[in-house]
Amino acid sequence: MQQPAPLPEHRLGQLDGLRGLAACAVGLLFHARVMYGDAPNPLAGVPVAGWLQIHGWAFVDLFFVLSGFVFAHTYLAGWQLRPGMTARQFWLARIARLWPLHLVMLAFTVLLLRSEPSTNPANVLLSALMLQVLVDNPTEVLNGPAWSLSVEMFAYGLFLLAALTRPALFKAVALAAIVWGAWDIWTHGVWDALIGRGLLGFFLGVLVQRNLPLLSRLPVWLLAPAVLIPALIPPAGQALLLTVLLAWPAAILLALRLPLLQAPVMLWLGDRSYAIYLIHVPVYTLMGNLALSWGIAGNAAWLALTMAAWALILVLSNTAYRQLERPAQRAIRALADRPRVILA
Repeated sequence: MQQPAPLPEHRLGQLDGLRGLAACAVGLLFHARVMYGDAPNPLAGVPVAGWLQIHGWAFVDLFFVLSGFVFAHTYLAGWQLRPGMTARQFWLARIARLWPLHLVMLAFTVLLLRSEPSTNPANVLLSALMLQVLVDNPTEVLNGPAWSLSVEMFAYGLFLLAALTRPALFKAVALAAIVWGAWDIWTHGVWDALIGRGLLGFFLGVLVQRNLPLLSRLPVWLLAPAVLIPALIPPAGQALLLTVLLAWPAAILLALRLPLLQAPVMLWLGDRSYAIYLIHVPVYTLMGNLALSWGIAGNAAWLALTMAAWALILVLSNTAYRQLERPAQRAIRALADRPRVILA
């Protein structure tokens, strides 16, 4: 039996904490609007929270950059796949990490939205296979945030193919993906360039990690203003490129210098960031439907309901992480490690 390839033991705790913050920006703040419908937004105008309610979607692009950085750290030796790691092991690791919770939340969403036109066999099948980015409007098919998982699958496939080739070709692929992604955003806009956004962010993260010894020398006084770019130039339309190309790499480089992001609460959020990301919209949809039937009105009532939704999302995410994600990963990896019988 071939043993799994050794992976880096050093946990990038600061980036786990950063991922947790990004999940909260998208899951607890930006998509809370799903619950309000036509009701007044109780967070509108609140400093920081109000901004995130409008522009928090751009943190999805931070996820892409983080993914590329972590994949380069985990799977690459130089510019090639880590010795001993096979394509089969790579994809089994991805399946173990992503699919169990995705399929459970897809089933729940299908039940919740069973009367909606988007809940049809074709969309359910594409979503189950993480190919929903191929439909006309993947951000509104079933569990909307899962569109980014579909995009990441394309990035993973290209990453693996490039990592199995020579270093020069890998570098060429990474640069081409970044250039094409930026061109896609520039010419087609944010919401018609989903694959381009994913490839741009992912391979930018790869390049940042591969050049970390050089980039880590950048001073804080240069990184901190770069992180503030989205607040000064909102990431709408083509301006998203400034956020992705400058702000998010700077955020990662700065995060690696902040021990606070490794605090227990930050690591807790980071571990549960995937669950937060997949669970929050179905929870908001369910609670919004209940609020409509209860006739809830007034900012105070909606704010209380928002905080209750946040608490429920965090509780369910913790349960999903402990009772589903981790056991499923262990089971799938144990199955993958079993010796395969070769029949003569």
